[in-house]
Order: sequence, then C-alpha cells, then structure tokens
Amino acid sequence: MTDRILVQCAKLGSRKAADELFERYYREIYAYIFKQCRDKELAMDLTQDTFVAAFRGIRSFNENKSGFRTWLYRVASNKITDYYRSRIFHRRSFDISLDETPEFSDDTDILEQLTERDTVRQIMEIISQFDAERIQIFRKKIFEEQTFSQIAQDLSLPESTIKTRYYSMIRKIKKELSQ
Repeated sequence: MTDRILVQCAKLGSRKAADELFERYYREIYAYIFKQCRDKELAMDLTQDTFVAAFRGIRSFNENKSGFRTWLYRVASNKITDYYRSRIFHRRSFDISLDETPEFSDDTDILEQLTERDTVRQIMEIISQFDAERIQIFRKKIFEEQTFSQIAQDLSLPESTIKTRYYSMIRKIKKELSQ
C-alpha cells in the first residue's frame, strides 16, 4: 500500500494503517534523530514522541502540501528543536556525573577537555535562545551538513534568507562567547 492510502486509513482511525506507517519509517526517523543528538536513549524517546505527535495530528496532515515522509521529518525536527529549547536539556547539560568525567593523562588534557566541554555547553545555551526556525537552520547546517540551498528548499525560504539568518547567529554566538 502507498503512504497516501495508509494515511487516509489512519485518518479514519485504522490502527493497522498507523502501525504500517510506523514500521515503514521508524528506523529512518530514529537514525535522523540519533544523528542530531548522539544519544541512543534520547533518540528513542524523541522518535517515540515524533510518532505520537504525528499520529495525534494526522488529521491535520495535508497531502497536497507534502508527502507523509517529509511531514514526518518536519515533526521530528520540531521535536528535536523542542528538546534543545527545553529545561530538561539545560538541566542535563549542566549535570555532569563523576561517571561521565573522562580520564585525563595530564593537567593540559584536563584544561583542554573542560574548556571544550564548557564551550559546547555555552554554545548550546546561546542557540536555545533563538526561535525554532533559526535553531533548525543551525542544526541542519552543522549537524546534518546540509548546503544552504538544501536548507532553503526544506524550509521553503529563499537561500539568501537562510544565509543571513545563519551568519547572524554565528556572529551572535561569537559575540556572546567572547564576553
């Protein structure tokens, strides 16, 4: 069965159709989310949240605007963005347990690794202050390594707008880090 038929059946309440869509796209969406967060359990949670949100909102899905797969990726992107803007992420990024502390060979390694970890935390803190669209642009450029034209196509925005927003974010991040 095609996605279109399965979506129509799922809109009518067919659990079997929803299960088929889930089976068809779970691994792909999980891989996409895992690439963004590099945490197996978090990726599993966000993938589950993505499918729950998708099936709750499936009646609002408009197949004339995009394919189901594209829409599902958009839902996943929104879940990732929501996570990075959430209190849970901020709390988690500040809590470093002793078990997670790496072994250091000398004082130079300690300073370098702690400085790097602190810089990453600061960058993520700054990024979380941006609106969802800008976070998506940053994530697609940095984590997914997409080109500006690919991002522009994904977000249905002019490429010049994507570049302007991305570089203004970079300037703000650099400014905040230098302070």
